[in-house]
Amino acid sequence: MRRPNLAAHPFLDVRPVWITGAALAAAALVLTAVSLAEFLAARGKERSAADLLRRTQARRAELVSQVETANRELAAVPWKKLQVEATSLQMVVGRRKLVWSQLLADLERVVPWDVRLVQIMPTVDKNGGLQIELQGLATGREAWLKLLAVLFTDSKFSDPLPRSEEAPSATNSRGYKFSLDVRYWPEGRP
Repeated sequence: MRRPNLAAHPFLDVRPVWITGAALAAAALVLTAVSLAEFLAARGKERSAADLLRRTQARRAELVSQVETANRELAAVPWKKLQVEATSLQMVVGRRKLVWSQLLADLERVVPWDVRLVQIMPTVDKNGGLQIELQGLATGREAWLKLLAVLFTDSKFSDPLPRSEEAPSATNSRGYKFSLDVRYWPEGRP
């Protein structure tokens, strides 16, 4: 026997639509939660970066202030006077390094027997080194050249530079006159 259809409308199977809608709604909720978590994490990073930027700018402003203060203080320093004082102090230290007895002993060791030193004038150069001007008399040019050769090879002297030489003449009957500059290293060449 046939049953009569008492429904006003024909039966439609909407279960697949509801299942698909529920799955899409669940996926939307999951994706929304993931997006929200990423948004909050990015916002936290942005806030920490903004805080770091503020701290860095504050530190920069503090450093700029310190640099300006230091520049004002440095502008007030009399640099030329300080340079003169430093140079004079360096010359004093250089002179204190010069021990006359050691210098004379070193010169006595290198000067040949036929050369006589008439004048020894030490000066301190800009780097604190000792420059010595020697003036003397030699029995001949060979003795003078022998002194130059010894100064070139000795460990306590370097860079001998002849300034003048004068052969014996009617005005100079005492011998072969010479003048030279030489660098002196009290502790030996570096």
